[in-house]
Amino acid sequence: MARGRKAKIGDTRVSANGYHYTRTEKGWELTHRLTAERKLGRPLRDNERVRLVDGDRGNYSDPANVEVYEVKKGSIARRKAQLEARKEALEAELAELEELERSDA
Repeated sequence: MARGRKAKIGDTRVSANGYHYTRTEKGWELTHRLTAERKLGRPLRDNERVRLVDGDRGNYSDPANVEVYEVKKGSIARRKAQLEARKEALEAELAELEELERSDA
């Protein structure tokens, strides 16, 4: 896609990290996800992710190279726990800074 030209549906681009994106009615979407949806014959579910079997981000259009897997509930619970721990650490740091600010005043 040329710079300075509005993207049309079906146009593709490559991001700095090597992933390919395709312009759709909904906006820019990862091309390997679109390939997976075509392979399945349906949209991906919220708990489904796509990986490239050979790890080559340029080999995104081969349905045999696209694998769909489910995110387990344990993964969600673990991530939620990680975020809660970060939140608590940030709140503690904020409390320390507020205490320092009060003692300096």
